[in-house]
Amino acid sequence: MLRNLQSQARYLFREDEFARHTGREPGGPASQMALQRLSRAGRIVLAQKNAARWLIVPPEQAHYGAPPVDWWLDDLMRDQEPAYYLALLSAARFWGSSHYAYQATQVMVSRPRRPLAVGKLRVEFVVKKALGDTPVVHERTKMARMRISTREATVLDLIRHQNTVGGLEAVARIAHDLLPKMTSVGVRDAVRALNQVPAGQRFGFMLDQLGGGRLADTVASWLHQQRRSVQPLVTPRDQATMHLVDGRWAIEYTSNQHELLKEMRG
Repeated sequence: MLRNLQSQARYLFREDEFARHTGREPGGPASQMALQRLSRAGRIVLAQKNAARWLIVPPEQAHYGAPPVDWWLDDLMRDQEPAYYLALLSAARFWGSSHYAYQATQVMVSRPRRPLAVGKLRVEFVVKKALGDTPVVHERTKMARMRISTREATVLDLIRHQNTVGGLEAVARIAHDLLPKMTSVGVRDAVRALNQVPAGQRFGFMLDQLGGGRLADTVASWLHQQRRSVQPLVTPRDQATMHLVDGRWAIEYTSNQHELLKEMRG
């Protein structure tokens, strides 16, 4: 059975599926013993206890104790969280920006889930209420397809979670990397889907500072119809530092932050 699944580029299977394909009773002792034998031999590893799901471990992946996450993430999430997507630093890495070697795979979901540890691999889940509205692409990786936030939605998510992904500098570096392939349509769709004015203000300001004037204009058009108040570029606001305010975006920032963005723009 394992060889047959691998021939289909599948690495995740359910316990009842294993029993059915091997002529055993689902949940029966014979099926359980067979799974445990394969697990002790290092050929499979338990990915999820609830509604048990197992992963095939190819010999070349034995050191990690599991196949790469992108080989099986879609199979795992498809029926549990259909609107999931690869997000934040993991999505940035997919799009070609990999300054920050974050070890876990970051996945956006609609409700809290515990982190998943399989072998040496770790999947972290981040909650987003309007999950299904986020613009995504369904891309094929080396072995499987996977839902990934668009470049524009990725940067917008990073701005919202800047304190947990390395701060302003990390977000700005990624935005600078992705900027050449971002589009006005992609920016428009991202800000409309998120529909959070403070995030839109920060997004527009950052695009403007990094030289993405045409893209920033798209954000400005959306913000024109929204009620705004002055927002700090980063949170929490540093009350001890003198701040400047950009009138176009109603964004409060420091001279150091401005210099940082200016240097990246070149």
